[in-house]
Amino acid sequence: MTHSKNITKEKNSRGFSLGELREANINVNRANSLGIILDFRRGTVRENNVALLKDLLNKNIEAKKQRKADTKKQTGVVKEKVKPEKVKKKVAPKKVAPKKEEAIKEIKQEAKEVKPEKAKKAPAKKSAPKKEKAKKE
Repeated sequence: MTHSKNITKEKNSRGFSLGELREANINVNRANSLGIILDFRRGTVRENNVALLKDLLNKNIEAKKQRKADTKKQTGVVKEKVKPEKVKKKVAPKKVAPKKEEAIKEIKQEAKEVKPEKAKKAPAKKSAPKKEKAKKE
């Protein structure tokens, strides 16, 4: 309410007062989660505002119940649907042109023939320990 020159006007406030929240049995944290704006400067309690808060709270509770019912229906539908099994695709071996196949075979044969045999190294002579030589002499 604003007063000027014997005229009183009702002015829109910035939010609901803490007293109005107490009357509507709404916690401050709950009010913040609902998006209700609070005006800490106000100390008045208006019945219209309390009725608005109670109505807003009831609508929120009904909306929650409706969402829960909808999710239960959706999960029931999903459970009824059976996912089709994935079909594994058969991978065919790569087809190579006949000329290429022949060329590949020839290259492999040549590689086998060309490989030089490893020269065997002569085994190294192992020297007997000195003690054994002494015993033999």
